[in-house]
Amino acid sequence: MIKNILLGYLRHALTAAAGYLLAQGLIQQADQQILISAALAVAGVAWSTISKLLADYELQLAKKAIPPAVPAKV
Repeated sequence: MIKNILLGYLRHALTAAAGYLLAQGLIQQADQQILISAALAVAGVAWSTISKLLADYELQLAKKAIPPAVPAKV
């Protein structure tokens, strides 16, 4: 849910930035949608990569926290 909220904020920030560039004559209206879409795609890939790296890191920490099982001596 947080991902959707943050990506929504990012989309609005990108829309405002693209609107500014459009008003300054630096980009055309068709370019505005392309730039926003590309930036959101990059943000999605970055979010996914960071999420997976954090999950892997947490898994490694969990493995270190749990000592290996020692077989009982009979």
